[in-house]
Amino acid sequence: MGLTIGLVNTYSTLNIGDAAIYSALTALASEAKVVAQFQDAQPEYIPGLQILPEIGHCDAYISVGGDIFNNAREGLITKAFIRNLLELKRSPRQTILFGQSIPRSCHGFSFEALACSLRRLAAVCVRDVESHKRLTQAGVKAILSFDTAFSLSVSSQGQAEAKQVFQALEIIPEKAALISLRAFDSMYSHDNQQFQRQLVNLCRQLLERQYQPVLLIQSQAYGADNDLAVAEEIFQQVPQLKIFNPFTVSSDLAKWELVMGALSISAVIVAIRYHTAVLALASGKIPFNLYYSNKGRDLSQRLGIPGCSLEQFDVDAYIDAIARTSEQTFDHAAIRTRVQQNFNQCLQQIKG
Repeated sequence: MGLTIGLVNTYSTLNIGDAAIYSALTALASEAKVVAQFQDAQPEYIPGLQILPEIGHCDAYISVGGDIFNNAREGLITKAFIRNLLELKRSPRQTILFGQSIPRSCHGFSFEALACSLRRLAAVCVRDVESHKRLTQAGVKAILSFDTAFSLSVSSQGQAEAKQVFQALEIIPEKAALISLRAFDSMYSHDNQQFQRQLVNLCRQLLERQYQPVLLIQSQAYGADNDLAVAEEIFQQVPQLKIFNPFTVSSDLAKWELVMGALSISAVIVAIRYHTAVLALASGKIPFNLYYSNKGRDLSQRLGIPGCSLEQFDVDAYIDAIARTSEQTFDHAAIRTRVQQNFNQCLQQIKG
């Protein structure tokens, strides 16, 4: 068919959740040549994706990413928001928005501007109920699906390499409690100090129960979106914990494949980052979902995943529920099929 699809509104390959989305879209659009550009000085490997300095003219465009339409300035519109909005205006009838959430920071004037642009697109598909409800009320014909990364699968090579990394760190997979973490900023308001105290307490209680707490570095991108500093502060207080940093592993695999491999062999997963939960579920594991935004809450509500909001988290109250997840599995086949079908449905709007 020779279709060239450009990914627009890309963020960074240094955030494993975003990298997983780019990989998933490239695989879903396997008949086409998929191209993208990134702000990263040295982008991470994304299977099948052609990374270019400029994407130029394409036959179709997919607006990607998760909460790309964050608008951090109350009552005003940020430059970043306007830049993202302009990407939707390149060629609206050849553009689909797929698998995004509309964050709560996008409201008032910024939300009206976004809805106006989305009404002109070939197709719009979001990944959570709240975003879907807001858009449909604003007259956008939106489809409700799940995150694009649900279409990915865990590979035996990913599991094998994750086992090797665990071995080098002296982690027994059957005892591993993999915990993702993040710093919070104006986009997601949460008290960083309180969060770190909760994680220190969680790690200590997991150790008491004979688990090995392992902090997962899922992003080393920009600003607050870099997990290493938070991990190191927690490590100072709980020196028995381990840090699993896929960015330092030399491998031919994409970083999300290593992370999925590690999630699939760990006994317990505490998912603070949204894509830790998504990639765990996509590899058949039930995480304890400790969410901080509507996208995370949506996973627990629609899929019945155990968890709670970060504000309500009390380690003593939830430690038993966290331990119980080690015995649970998740059937991911139906969601994977649904994401594939929704993607084809949206792409058909452009081809049609």
